Amino acid sequence: MLKKFAAMIVLVLGTGALMHGQEMKDKGMMKGTEMTGVICSSKCVNTTTTPASCKAGCTEKGGDTVFIDDQGKVTKIANPKKVKGSMGKKVKMHAEMMKDKDEMEVYDVTHLGPG
Repeated sequence: MLKKFAAMIVLVLGTGALMHGQEMKDKGMMKGTEMTGVICSSKCVNTTTTPASCKAGCTEKGGDTVFIDDQGKVTKIANPKKVKGSMGKKVKMHAEMMKDKDEMEVYDVTHLGPG
């Protein structure tokens, strides 16, 4: 009985949090600016093309995690753990440029499909 009650509490709280997040999104209250582009390793950025792009199938490691927007602007991501699992993927995200730095802080990420 106690397990069922605990499960119901978790379900109710989880549903409430999801509804609150959707309500914030619907009202335009999400933090940061919405943008689309590709998450990439800085070692995989192809700057020989215009606009810049992420080299398909690149598996280089050790570079900074960057965001390449749809216009080809490359920006370092200050909190790369937030976009873990998104390398080489097309995303929509809410992010904000950090003051006095050429980096952005990512608040949320949604995968849109392949790069």
